[in-house]
Amino acid sequence: MKTSELDGSALDYWCARALVDDDEEIVFIQVEASVVVTFTHGALRKLAQPFSPSGAWGDAVEILERAEELRWLRSEQGTHCWVRFRACDACDACEADAAHPRIALLRAFVRARFGDVLEAHPVEPHAVRERKVHPYDAGGVPPTYGDNASADSEIGDIRSVPRP
Repeated sequence: MKTSELDGSALDYWCARALVDDDEEIVFIQVEASVVVTFTHGALRKLAQPFSPSGAWGDAVEILERAEELRWLRSEQGTHCWVRFRACDACDACEADAAHPRIALLRAFVRARFGDVLEAHPVEPHAVRERKVHPYDAGGVPPTYGDNASADSEIGDIRSVPRP
């Protein structure tokens, strides 16, 4: 899929992935028809919450705040966005076009992180860490990444005191 063609939940999905570093985990509880995620990145916290930057500025503001330089050119054909993002090692500046300025900004953000062509994203619940997708059953427990994680391990056992 081309970055320039992203919209709707596919754009929301790739924006969520672009917001976190590769060594951080992001859990996609739902991907279709809307994106529901769990992740923490700096001060940004989403815990099993809908994430729709393509639908409203409320979620897109996190991306907007990462822009160091931003220019929009609006015409009858749509919007052209030129942007340089903070801590973007992969590019000098990114550009994107769309009918709406927010969509152009989001496409530029995804392009800055992942390039012009993207793989198809999974539609089932899954977790992503180090760019690897780890599926899990809806309503199930997301995968763990501990070295000693197994069905018999005590990882996650908080050893609560029994109630009398």
